Amino acid sequence: MCGRSVGSVSHYPGRVRPLLPAVVAALVAPVLPVLAAAPAGAANDQDPRTIDKRTVYTCSSEVLGTGDFETFVRVQLPRTVTAGKKMAARPLDLSIVVPEDMTQAMRDYGVEEVSGRSDDATYKVGKKKRKIRRLEIPATEVPAEGLLVLEGTGTAQAVRLNKVDTYPVKLPTRFSAAVSVTGAFSFDDDLTCRIAKGAKTKIGSVRVVP
Repeated sequence: MCGRSVGSVSHYPGRVRPLLPAVVAALVAPVLPVLAAAPAGAANDQDPRTIDKRTVYTCSSEVLGTGDFETFVRVQLPRTVTAGKKMAARPLDLSIVVPEDMTQAMRDYGVEEVSGRSDDATYKVGKKKRKIRRLEIPATEVPAEGLLVLEGTGTAQAVRLNKVDTYPVKLPTRFSAAVSVTGAFSFDDDLTCRIAKGAKTKIGSVRVVP
């Protein structure tokens, strides 16, 4: 999978501004879901809609430092779910824009490809926390010019909601990831991310009906 300039990614709202200089800190910051279709087994999803949100994560790497990254979120959620039924598992497509200064730093280090994986990312519906499984960004080529766009996939686990109420749907406040950088400058590193000060984790809500 090749890196692309931001001009080739139509769903990013507005300008992406350069942020703090951690070269790899954007690798798996969750720019959660872009869903092309309803999730499999989603018969209980009533009146589904696509939600677009923006948030920011602060991510730190021992090798490359700390940075704040704008994350753009798109996910398909039902407006209502029947009490006692499951809200189906849903596939996630991830998109992350690495600021130009960080991409240039990768070029300067001779980095050719970057990849990442998180094994502890979660999301919440009300107080119920569920895993986002197989959250991965495959090896992505660093472009010769322009911004680097990283894309990956994951699956948000199903959740059963029993009580009639309206529940917020939230991204994780914290997660960690394993990062690999290959090329003339190659290494494996651990990345830790937390929601940035003032940023929001809520991306929508689901109403449970009788």
